[in-house]
Amino acid sequence: MAEIHNLFDMIEFPAQGILSKTIIERSSGEVDLFMLPKGEKISRHTSSRDAAVLILKGEAEFILSEEPHRVKAGDWFFMEAGLVHALTALEDLVFVLTLFGE
Repeated sequence: MAEIHNLFDMIEFPAQGILSKTIIERSSGEVDLFMLPKGEKISRHTSSRDAAVLILKGEAEFILSEEPHRVKAGDWFFMEAGLVHALTALEDLVFVLTLFGE
């Protein structure tokens, strides 16, 4: 059975820190909604899974393999497993993270 949901209705900005909500979790992958207030950071890390990021709201600086990229609402990108990445929210930020595989 298919259900229709509105991602924008799920947005809640924390006063500080990072809020994430798992939208879908299956053996084939996972979709998460992330919300970060302006100035919040996610430190450098890697993932064991391929991932795609879609920016829904705001602007951020993503560091991908030591190279900075400024992204805004509507931008998306793909990251292979093992890629070192980090981000800083330049504005209140909302993005969808899709993780592929287990």
